[in-house]
Amino acid sequence: MTAPRTGHLVLLRHGESVFNATSTFTGLLDVGLSPAGERQVGVAAQLLRAAGLHPDVVVMSPMRRAARTAELLLGHLGVDAPLEITWRLSERDYGCLTGVSKKVAVERHGDEAFFGWRRTLHGRPPAASPEQRASWTDPAPLPDTGPLVAGAGESLHDVVERVRPLWDEDLRARLAAGACVFVVAHGNSLRALCAVMEGLSDEEVENLNIPAGHPLLYAVDPAGRVHPRGGRYLDDDAARRDAAKVAAEGGT
Repeated sequence: MTAPRTGHLVLLRHGESVFNATSTFTGLLDVGLSPAGERQVGVAAQLLRAAGLHPDVVVMSPMRRAARTAELLLGHLGVDAPLEITWRLSERDYGCLTGVSKKVAVERHGDEAFFGWRRTLHGRPPAASPEQRASWTDPAPLPDTGPLVAGAGESLHDVVERVRPLWDEDLRARLAAGACVFVVAHGNSLRALCAVMEGLSDEEVENLNIPAGHPLLYAVDPAGRVHPRGGRYLDDDAARRDAAKVAAEGGT
């Protein structure tokens, strides 16, 4: 009897965006990659090729920065895997923080509110004002928005609940059957996915930072369990350094 195949799940936060480069809350604003972000994708592809990982499917956010990351990644790998787009992987909606730099956000709202809205599982930024919405040049022209409305505000728990069906009803079964699935998304939607599939505690979620452009690999057994806990970065030293930089800025 043939032994069941081990599934492989690769989580990849999109490369640095033009708003990441200026430490600005992006949320559902649909911005592109910076030149540095495009280079990060090339490095990610080299790591994936060296590890012998090629996707059966790429499941991705509809947002431009994720789409460009997936496009570049497949081009570098020289593969033509199918792309599946889902609004459930869109970035967290940051409400009144959208389009605001982290420095200004702290000055405007204070350290306690910044931490609560930014890092805790249930902290939800207030909705953006009409004046804020009017200042956005590109609020959320997504091909599939689902129920998301830019500027309404989401907690990380809200993102967990919108990501949960994707894992429970789709990804887990495919991976348990031995598929290799790449998920290309955002810092918070990937944190939410990790919370669901690993059963992370509130504290573990608060302390989780996923750096841009670093492939994070999990093995998935036939029962749909992921291993190891926390996954394995293909370049662990570089990923940990970049995760520490994200934490120093106030987190993903």
